[in-house]
Amino acid sequence: MRNVVSLRLPDELLSKVKKEMKRQDTSFSELMKMALDDYFFKEEFFRLRKKALLQSVKKGKVYSDEDIFKRVS
Repeated sequence: MRNVVSLRLPDELLSKVKKEMKRQDTSFSELMKMALDDYFFKEEFFRLRKKALLQSVKKGKVYSDEDIFKRVS
């Protein structure tokens, strides 16, 4: 299913978006999809990181971000 979303951007941010679209030779829609995918990936990573850190503290272990990334990848 396709959905249309209206988005208001400040001029400075729109200028950055346009430059990035040109640099990547992509459309506004594709760039926004990539940005949202990256955002949700990072949010999930940080959620899992927090959960793993809390569990590791309970077990007396400390995991690095790399350790956590390897476990969720």
